[in-house]
Amino acid sequence: MASWLSFTNHKLYQCRLLLQQADTTTQPLALHEALQDSALYALRDAYLSYLHELAELATYRQPVSGLAQLLADTPLITGEMKELEYLENDSFSWLKAMLNAAEAVGQADSKSHSQPQAVRPGMIQLHQENQPDISAWLGQLTQLIDLQRENRQES
Repeated sequence: MASWLSFTNHKLYQCRLLLQQADTTTQPLALHEALQDSALYALRDAYLSYLHELAELATYRQPVSGLAQLLADTPLITGEMKELEYLENDSFSWLKAMLNAAEAVGQADSKSHSQPQAVRPGMIQLHQENQPDISAWLGQLTQLIDLQRENRQES
């Protein structure tokens, strides 16, 4: 399990680094978008790695492609898995939004890659509604993983 734990932490760290670079890189726009897309994929990979951590706790040693597959195949469904299932099934949750955004990045008709609207001089450009908040998702996933790990150690 230690290898999945360190891989999960590594992916969370990569996501953080990519977001820091994206925040300081605004030009060219394609580079900024590439860094954000990469951060989103690293975040999704961290989530999938964490699912592998949970699978090993339940003595399931096969590759895991997602939570639904893990829940269907694992011999023991844990409270951590149930919490993730609740978040994945809640259409208003941050986890559902993050997974949907990661899936949308690979779609040709994704709205996240629309051309930016022109901003007139003197106007402040606000956060676009369709732009994913990867930093918030990183914080939420990190916090969830840390809490679940702490709860396991206490029990």
